[in-house]
Amino acid sequence: MKLKNMCLILLMFTWVFLNSSCSYRVKNDRHEIYSKPKYGIDKFVVVQGYNLHYIEAGEGQPILLIPGAFSTYRHWNRIIPYLSTRYKLLCVDYLGVGDSDKPRSGFGYTIEEQTDLIVKMIEALQISKVRIFGVSYGGAIALNLAARYPEKVDMIISIEGNGIKHQNAPYKPMKGFLRWPVVGEIFTGVIRSGIADKLVTKSVMGKAWEEMSEAERKEIIGIVSQNNKTASRVSWYRISRTIETSKDFTDEAKTIQTPVLYLYGGNSTYHDMAETNAEFLKAHLPNVEIVRVKGGIHDLELQKPEEVAAIVLEFLKGGNTEGQNPRVHLTHPGF
Repeated sequence: MKLKNMCLILLMFTWVFLNSSCSYRVKNDRHEIYSKPKYGIDKFVVVQGYNLHYIEAGEGQPILLIPGAFSTYRHWNRIIPYLSTRYKLLCVDYLGVGDSDKPRSGFGYTIEEQTDLIVKMIEALQISKVRIFGVSYGGAIALNLAARYPEKVDMIISIEGNGIKHQNAPYKPMKGFLRWPVVGEIFTGVIRSGIADKLVTKSVMGKAWEEMSEAERKEIIGIVSQNNKTASRVSWYRISRTIETSKDFTDEAKTIQTPVLYLYGGNSTYHDMAETNAEFLKAHLPNVEIVRVKGGIHDLELQKPEEVAAIVLEFLKGGNTEGQNPRVHLTHPGF
């Protein structure tokens, strides 16, 4: 009897998690939003038949902000107050996350596919040139865009974005869970349920977790929770494989003339990968500034928003310095 009850409970939880996993919107033609933004206003743009969601905050010259893997626009929430006083921020949910469409077929979620859609978004919004700020997966999209569509880009800020192929691809455990439909849907259901929000947040914040106040922890758990509640197995699985599936644009990256600011954390989980990219950019780009943040983690925009914003604003204040050759490599000492 006890075994039977345990099996029934297990089946019930499996059904709940499977149901939760499959409840997301593949196509958001009605432009519904999961929850209201803390900053800015919700907007949508339809690009190549896909609904892309973004929020607009502030006034001034536009900056397009692209979050990291599996993340929604809310990953910028802590930095928006510092940048929106001087610029109009367009914080996007790229295809596969948040309130944007999450196609199960016909889209591979590669860097170049996301880049092409972002370019179409820029054109649809009638922006001639834009400054791009991306982190991780979003940072790679930003660099890809600068390499392949230089006429669309004014300046690039990338936090640990990949510009070259790397042997040690991240997200291996996640790929193992997400690969198989039933197991992956249960895993995604657990993520969407919210019971793992604190555990996921601690993993994201790494060594920074112990240094944070309770208020900061609560705020960042809330941000991660919103990522998790709109998760989908197919898009997350394909995003987790993007380093393997995306085209190598190493040679194209060497041609970037646009001013680039590249930041990475001294305590980042992907420090070696980020440093390899930093050295590559420093060796090949004529107009790049590298900042290694002492004690910084992978998601610097979550950990140190005010300090990162100060670096970004200083870089943007320099304007388009094409033709100069700064090649500055800094270790930021203050944080």
